[in-house]
Amino acid sequence: MANILNDTYTKEQYQGFFEDFSYDKIMSVLKNDETDDFEKIFAIINLKAFLSEDDFIIFINHLTNHSTPVREISAYKLEEFINDYREYFFLEFSKNKLLDGIIDINPNISRAVCSVIKSIDDLKPYFEKEIIKRLNCLLLEIKEYQAKSGDMFDDGKKNRKNHAKNKKLFSLYWYLEALCVCITNKNNDKIIEILKNTIKFCDYTIREKTAKILVNIDNAPYELLQIAKNDQNFYVKNQVYDKINFED
Repeated sequence: MANILNDTYTKEQYQGFFEDFSYDKIMSVLKNDETDDFEKIFAIINLKAFLSEDDFIIFINHLTNHSTPVREISAYKLEEFINDYREYFFLEFSKNKLLDGIIDINPNISRAVCSVIKSIDDLKPYFEKEIIKRLNCLLLEIKEYQAKSGDMFDDGKKNRKNHAKNKKLFSLYWYLEALCVCITNKNNDKIIEILKNTIKFCDYTIREKTAKILVNIDNAPYELLQIAKNDQNFYVKNQVYDKINFED
């Protein structure tokens, strides 16, 4: 956001932005695709209420397909509206935006969206099912990638500059994190099948998220807990430390 705020705006422009932030002005700014990011950011910051469902849709639409600063401030503002506009989060448009926001390229946005999902208990069953679907699709893509490159599970073949690989790992990481915050224990069989796959990844962050999910589901398989407990990475082991009690 700082880069946008430091752009070459005149004193009069800055003053004008702050003087007129009526509700109509804010919505006019958000509805206009030609409005620059500076105005959109300040409009969103000053947004305190919604007069209609359509206005909420206009706002949450900025969570995706906009510049990073606009997406980020939209993600941060979402939590302010959970209590007063809870029903708007149940709209199909809103749910799809949140699902897409989970794997934003900006981790701050992903983190904020996961926090929103965690806050709405009634929506957790929906998100759990949808995230499971997306994870299964992503794992199929990864399987195809692995068949061609062979470096997804092999430490000796890591390539940190491989954008295609890193994008898949990033998406996998945040889908697993989102799944962890919305577990209902009603789809554990499907989740366990996913974890049997992700516990094998050479990237320790994926194994760490796998272990985090394992200790949050009922009756997690002993063999998977044992793999996590014996992992060579401290952060993976730490997820199950003091949470399970059995002999090696």
